[in-house]
Amino acid sequence: MATVNRQDIEDKISVEGSALSFMGQDLSGLDLSTLELSGSDFRGANLSGVNFKGAQVREANFSEANLENANLSQANLSGSVLVGAQLPGVNLAETYLLKAHLAGVDLSGVNMAKCKVDEADLSGAKLAGVNLDRAYLMRANLSEVDLSQANLSQTNFKDANLTQANLSETNMRATFLEGADLSGANLRQAMVAQAIFRRAAYDDQTVWPDDFDPVETGATIKKKKKWFGLF
Repeated sequence: MATVNRQDIEDKISVEGSALSFMGQDLSGLDLSTLELSGSDFRGANLSGVNFKGAQVREANFSEANLENANLSQANLSGSVLVGAQLPGVNLAETYLLKAHLAGVDLSGVNMAKCKVDEADLSGAKLAGVNLDRAYLMRANLSEVDLSQANLSQTNFKDANLTQANLSETNMRATFLEGADLSGANLRQAMVAQAIFRRAAYDDQTVWPDDFDPVETGATIKKKKKWFGLF
């Protein structure tokens, strides 16, 4: 059971401002929708089932927090830290995660449709089966991420870092990858109809779908660096 209620938190905001400390507290099941909680500390807190819909939670710290089945749809978590957070069943549809810190998180199967994740760090994250339909991940760091079997239809990866990413068996219909780095990425059995690869970089380790010619799409192969030494 939650140790506080919404009214307690609203009263605290009116006195102390939005940056509150909930470190290690049990807020499970609370309705915190539309509240201004930017800068708050939720490290290690139990936030399972919490409704953050439409809330302002920018630059907050959710490290090691339990966000299982929490509703973060339409909330603004830009600049927030979620490293080590438990996120099964979380709803991130239309959530703002601009420049958020999500390295290594497990978001497998999560709904992130229309999510704004530009310039965020998702390196090494587990996103297998995630729904990123019409999401924005421009200039995001997705190196070594697992996106296998994900729905990436109309997702915007402009200038994103997808080096060593697993994009196998994904739905990449009309996905926008202009300027993305696909060095070492695996696109085996990906559906790439109408996808845009203009200026996307790849190397001899990139795995493409069968019968796919990256050159015809405007992608560019990385040239191996030449090393000159003195002998």
